[in-house]
Amino acid sequence: MDNLNTKDTILFVDDEQVILDVCTLMIEELGYKVLQAENGKKATQIFRDKKDVICLVILDMKLPDENGSDTCKRLNEINSDVKVLHTSGLGRTQGGDSLECGCDGFLPKPFGIEELSNKLEDLLDNT
Repeated sequence: MDNLNTKDTILFVDDEQVILDVCTLMIEELGYKVLQAENGKKATQIFRDKKDVICLVILDMKLPDENGSDTCKRLNEINSDVKVLHTSGLGRTQGGDSLECGCDGFLPKPFGIEELSNKLEDLLDNT
């Protein structure tokens, strides 16, 4: 896992720096590399450039420049095989909206490393 030529990288998208930092530490603790984006436009640009090494995108539903569903649709246009996990602090009811836009799962905030690990295993074992 020392080079970016393997699919062991997760793109984490959230507009709150504290969440980006804490979740990056959790994801790295689970053995993945992490790329960060604070909005949908940057996430799309990073994904377009690094789609060959990104195994999963963790995407906040509410971003400053657009909603996560729109970003998810654009990521799917770039690579229809992309795995996308939506997160939101707005409540568990958001999960249905996530699946309608082509996301592969939903994880309500706040979440701990065990919940994150279980969700990553579920999504990435199906590849």
